[in-house]
Amino acid sequence: MEHARMHIRLLTNEEAAKFVSILNRDGSTIRWTLENADGHYRANARSLIGVLYFATEHNDDTFLVNDTDGSANFPSELDQFRVL
Repeated sequence: MEHARMHIRLLTNEEAAKFVSILNRDGSTIRWTLENADGHYRANARSLIGVLYFATEHNDDTFLVNDTDGSANFPSELDQFRVL
């Protein structure tokens, strides 16, 4: 399935915790996933442990993916973590 991705960067544990908090309070049933550039490594973006893993191991090539419908409708609160 084709999907839209948003390139993100989380530099601190506090940013990772804020990122997870934003995704978990959105009230949706969207399955948010993090993946590296080639999609080989993936983790649950609603999980602090998964997000901390990616922030440590794949910080330069971390992408947020909507695995439910593949849309590019990312919460605007996450723009602060977007790599431009």
